[in-house]
Amino acid sequence: MSDASESEASTESPANESENQEKEEAHRTANTANRAKIGRIHAVTVVATLILFGAAHTWAAASGWQLAAITSVIAAFMAGIVLASLAHEWGHFSGAMLSQSRVTVAEAPVNYFFMFNFDIAANDTRQALWMSWGGLAGSWGLVAALAFLVPQDSWASAVLVATAFGSAVNASLFEVPVALRARDSHDLGGELAAQLKSPGIVQLPGLFAGIALAALLGL
Repeated sequence: MSDASESEASTESPANESENQEKEEAHRTANTANRAKIGRIHAVTVVATLILFGAAHTWAAASGWQLAAITSVIAAFMAGIVLASLAHEWGHFSGAMLSQSRVTVAEAPVNYFFMFNFDIAANDTRQALWMSWGGLAGSWGLVAALAFLVPQDSWASAVLVATAFGSAVNASLFEVPVALRARDSHDLGGELAAQLKSPGIVQLPGLFAGIALAALLGL
């Protein structure tokens, strides 16, 4: 009976291995196609966002209208939210890819920005930390890029940078504790769930930090 079982297992193993390889190849192919599709959607979103911000900013500067100035500030805030969300999500994705993590890319953006699922069970702590810190690198990298590339010559420019800054502050306050605890506990899923249940998770720190920076840059 033992010899027969071993023989059956040995004959089934190559077939199972081939099937698993086919599934993995199909998974990679789907990920590549979905990543390209979402990448195009997000690229168009970024370009459209910057065009709207630039148009509103130019209108305010050229006309001197109060309506135009208010519109430019609103456009700057919206652009900051969109750019910060995309930079953060693609930062997470880049960290996951650089650490060769197993992920499943969505067929279309979820809630506009979210694009992939990180397989916590299949990935180790090192990969989880790469994914986590990648998101924060994206957030703070955007702040640095906007501060360097956007002249601070108007309230709209100040609000654009300040919105990205406030978003990065909130992301850091939420994700840094999760990453540090997960480094020791090796349980990203558990630490994330605990952080989500924490009564201290609010958006006010980033809001206040953004307002303070906008006031500093705009004056």
